[in-house]
Amino acid sequence: MKLALLITTDKYKDYVENIINSAKKSGYELKCFIMDDGVNLLNDTSFVGKLKETGSDVSLCEYSCGIRNIHEKIEGFLYASQYENASIINSLTNEDRFLVF
Repeated sequence: MKLALLITTDKYKDYVENIINSAKKSGYELKCFIMDDGVNLLNDTSFVGKLKETGSDVSLCEYSCGIRNIHEKIEGFLYASQYENASIINSLTNEDRFLVF
């Protein structure tokens, strides 16, 4: 089963981290697309470390990063467009879950 997260804000960091931890322990495959103000979380090394530690498949909106002056690339994260977000959503099945923050 997959858990897909669309992260559009940096307001719910603690909730997102708790969900990521719980989902990984429960055996979910994690897919994240981070855009808008959510890309501000990339400045938080603890959050980035948590995503890497859990083996989450992370894609970032390159446009959102650019307009927020986040230019340093994080190894292992895919810098993409909204097409990647649509691909993640379209790959989900009835047994998968999708959460938006």
